[in-house]
Amino acid sequence: MERWIYEKYKDKHPIHIDIAMQARRAYKLVLEAPERAKEIRYIVSAPVYCEGYFKVFADRFGDTKYIQKRILDTQFENIYFNISERNNAYLQYQQFLSGDSYTVPWADEGKNFCDFNLSKYEE
Repeated sequence: MERWIYEKYKDKHPIHIDIAMQARRAYKLVLEAPERAKEIRYIVSAPVYCEGYFKVFADRFGDTKYIQKRILDTQFENIYFNISERNNAYLQYQQFLSGDSYTVPWADEGKNFCDFNLSKYEE
């Protein structure tokens, strides 16, 4: 997966790789313990919020929008959860989350969900 990430985003702004790698780490938790879904859901959702900030909202809060096209799309998930065992873990994770309601952070908070050093992108 790491090689695919680097190849796919090598010609894009480096934040693409950072966000994709954050998602890879989060998805690994889903594979290891889908039954911990409610405990790890913020970690698993964090790369999506980070991506959303730098794709949609960053310029509204004085930051640069680095992303034009989604990183964490269906193709990303299909590649990560590409075999039956992995897909079953993801479905179990989703099932453990079902029935509850969850909130989404405010737009200006999305940047706080990035788990990598953002200072290297500050101008």
